[in-house]
Amino acid sequence: MFAVRMGRWGIAGFSLLAFASSLLQSTGFYAIAGHTHAERAAFGRSMSVLATQFSVILPPPTRLDTAGGYVQWRSYGGLAIVFAVWALVAAGGAARGDEEHGLVEAVLASSTSRMEMVATRVAAFAAGSFVAALAAGVGFIVGVQAGGESWTVRPVLEASVVLCAFAVACYALSLFIAQLTAARTAVATAGAVLLVLFFINSLSQAYTSLSTWRWLSPFRYYELSQPLPPGGPFDVRATLILFFAGVALGLAAAVAFAFRDLGSPLIRFPARLRPTSYDASAAPVWRLAVVRGLYDRRLGLVVWALGASWIAVVLVGLTKSILEPLLSIRALTPYLLQFLHGTDLYSSFLGATWLGVAELLLAAFAIASVARWSAEDSDGRLELILANPYSRPAVVVERALVLAFGALFVAGLSGLVVAYVAHADGILVDQGRLAAATLLLVPLALVFGAAGALIASWSPRATVGLLGGFAFASYLMQQLGPIFNWPAWVQDLSAFKLYGTPLSGGIDPGGLAIMVVIILAGFGGAILAIERRDVGA
Repeated sequence: MFAVRMGRWGIAGFSLLAFASSLLQSTGFYAIAGHTHAERAAFGRSMSVLATQFSVILPPPTRLDTAGGYVQWRSYGGLAIVFAVWALVAAGGAARGDEEHGLVEAVLASSTSRMEMVATRVAAFAAGSFVAALAAGVGFIVGVQAGGESWTVRPVLEASVVLCAFAVACYALSLFIAQLTAARTAVATAGAVLLVLFFINSLSQAYTSLSTWRWLSPFRYYELSQPLPPGGPFDVRATLILFFAGVALGLAAAVAFAFRDLGSPLIRFPARLRPTSYDASAAPVWRLAVVRGLYDRRLGLVVWALGASWIAVVLVGLTKSILEPLLSIRALTPYLLQFLHGTDLYSSFLGATWLGVAELLLAAFAIASVARWSAEDSDGRLELILANPYSRPAVVVERALVLAFGALFVAGLSGLVVAYVAHADGILVDQGRLAAATLLLVPLALVFGAAGALIASWSPRATVGLLGGFAFASYLMQQLGPIFNWPAWVQDLSAFKLYGTPLSGGIDPGGLAIMVVIILAGFGGAILAIERRDVGA
């Protein structure tokens, strides 16, 4: 019960997100697929061809002419990524975050063994992820009922079981990796491994050389089951493999935890011998707070930048092979025009693919930074900083600047990679617009950072869950707003909508102005809130 209580915010938040995702996607199907059998059949054929080309991001679909097939592809395909991120963050917090807060010592002091502690954490996450997966099924049921169609319980339960098994496998893998690595690199390392496993599976559709390795990826076993569409498969063997992987990796994590010291990784690299010194460095550069903050996060910044650059290489390299077949199919023109804007289709396509992923990456980067701020508040680091002395407003300003320069490094390096690979592949991209689109990712990250700073100054423990919900809601608003014809002011509540389409349409001055206002208001409110709150409360 203690483990469930510790993760209650995550369970509640991701259950709500899963419910909203399935509900909105199912109701969206009835809004765009038509009402007659012929209209839905034509919609399904067109979308199936389009979906096949985007298998690098979402699994291949089944029966897109039905609500079940559409929701399985659009909602459950994306929820796999969302649940993998949830598993990554939850495992990092359970393995390392609680350790830094002193909770692990308290639990072990109560005669609980390390094996029991890990088993309890895995079981608690499994229960929580199943509740969230059931919430996604409930959202689908509500949406189908609103559309006037019938539904059955069995496919919904099967989809929930598969999603839960996948989440448990990702959680156990992240938990195991966290035992091997240092505390500050545990989440980044586990995230890199999950990202590689994701692309091993998805890119095996385009690069057959990877097909021999995709059996290692939990994403492969997840996409083998698609029970929601009529006649869709439920692969019992693949689901059992996911559960078995979760149990095996959880046991490996427990064994690794039993053999390592608290606060230390299982695998230690030899450190260079240096003379002991208690004097502060005389280098003037360390007097700059931003430099200190960036240096402290140097390894994480490199990992984020390399990961974003690698994804850029993959997506830009696949642009021609994806777009050219789509352009030859006239029936797909109405659907392509929904996300391709401007006369330069290649630039517009890159804006929809690469920049779409880059927006999510920079949002995740901001959320990771905010999670670090919340951890500093609860583990005593903020108290040490303020004891230097260092004013509270200065802490908030420093955090904003470190996030801005970090986002600039991640976005800038990936933008340079895009420019190089596009030129090498003969894709003409306006360099000025590419630079503007890359730089605009910085205020996008700061929007999420400002919201997170305000929440962290008010309630640090709930920050990551609330900010993650805000990011997911922004994403849904951008995706579903045009389908449901929501008012412009509602769509402008999405940070991704404010970013616009700078690669194909240029920078939207109004959207940029709103983002600047949000950034100033968010960090300004954070300064006022942190001045009035006790540290650690």
